[in-house]
Amino acid sequence: MIKRILSDTKFWKSVASLGSAFIVVFVVLFWGVNGFKISFWDERDPVEFVGVCIASGLVYGFFVTYGKFWAKYKRDQQ
Repeated sequence: MIKRILSDTKFWKSVASLGSAFIVVFVVLFWGVNGFKISFWDERDPVEFVGVCIASGLVYGFFVTYGKFWAKYKRDQQ
């Protein structure tokens, strides 16, 4: 079932869209916790911040989407 899920193009599109949404929400919430101050952007290394955001978005998107697709394929088999 893993190969079936990972080979589905809809799976990867969903990972990308869900990961992107997670990044936006994560950055806005994290910025809000810091008081929406402009210094939020100056205090961080931009390369590291972007890298962490992309990595966390992909990990979140992958696991959530995998769970959704696994449940869908499991339901279709029954």
